[in-house]
Amino acid sequence: MDVFYLPAGILIFTITIVDIIKTTLSTKGGGVITKRTSKAVWKLFFSLSGKEGKSSFLEYAGTAVLVVVLLVWIIGLWSSLFLLLLSDGDSIISSTTRESATALEKLYYAGFTLSTLGVGDFVASSSSWRILTSSMAFAGLVFITTSITYFLPVLSAVNLQSKLSLYISSMGGTPQEMVAKGWNGENFSSFFDCVPNMCQMLIKHTLNHHSYPVIHYFHNKEPKQAIIVQVVVLEEVYYLLRQVVSTEVILDEVKMTMLRTALDTYFSLVKENFIKEESSHKSPPAPELAPLLHSGIPVKQEASINQGNSQQQPDSRNILTALLGSDGWTWQEVYPTKDIIG
Repeated sequence: MDVFYLPAGILIFTITIVDIIKTTLSTKGGGVITKRTSKAVWKLFFSLSGKEGKSSFLEYAGTAVLVVVLLVWIIGLWSSLFLLLLSDGDSIISSTTRESATALEKLYYAGFTLSTLGVGDFVASSSSWRILTSSMAFAGLVFITTSITYFLPVLSAVNLQSKLSLYISSMGGTPQEMVAKGWNGENFSSFFDCVPNMCQMLIKHTLNHHSYPVIHYFHNKEPKQAIIVQVVVLEEVYYLLRQVVSTEVILDEVKMTMLRTALDTYFSLVKENFIKEESSHKSPPAPELAPLLHSGIPVKQEASINQGNSQQQPDSRNILTALLGSDGWTWQEVYPTKDIIG
């Protein structure tokens, strides 16, 4: 018995199974292998696309991540059984000649055992190896099936992500437009009527994001359907309402708190898992206020706006540039050039 193959096979099998269980059956996010594999695939697609959010190539990144993760799991299970069989030169024998199987034949045997497609040309040589074969066949059936069914909730979460993006973008093409459309001449009641439903979807998306981190890599080349762009737009709407609109206008504080909580929860998640700390210190541009003034919305004096901006906690706005850049976007998708103070 080879002293190297046995512990190596056990170790690879354990790591693979733990990663599958944590990724597919836990709400704590993906396992270490899944996270690292997902980031590596995304970085490859991101680099090949020129880090351009409008690249059609990036739309295949999410699907590629799922396929590669599944392949990594299959390879992990396959290689672990292969190493276990290699630990004993006589573990597998030919069913006709009774001769010991070669390394390539054991690789073949390990593959058809995990896929439960054995044809009987090779068999285990003893009761202990038969038990191991049966156990691995059962493990392959359970965990590979579980891995494939994992795709269903992931795709459902991606659909919610798209739905939320379209919901936000349907309220206005820019933050100023959303604020202007929500103004009825006295308050923003029409905007706040949409806040509960929007917050509910955003919180659910954040929870999905935590349970299925791979959805972060499902990209849409259209800014109106890109979740990161639209969440940043929503954050800027909150900024305009809180820091730019005059204090004479009464805001619905309950719904403002709901919106702030939903946004903070989302930003906390992406900052912790998907944004490099050192790239999160750039401040977003100052929005042009003319569209608000044109709609008759009272705004604060410029000095008051600047003071409010300087006192604002950085966690909600200073990561926005890095968040947009991590998905290939710029502030141009949030504010057209004409809507930014130069």
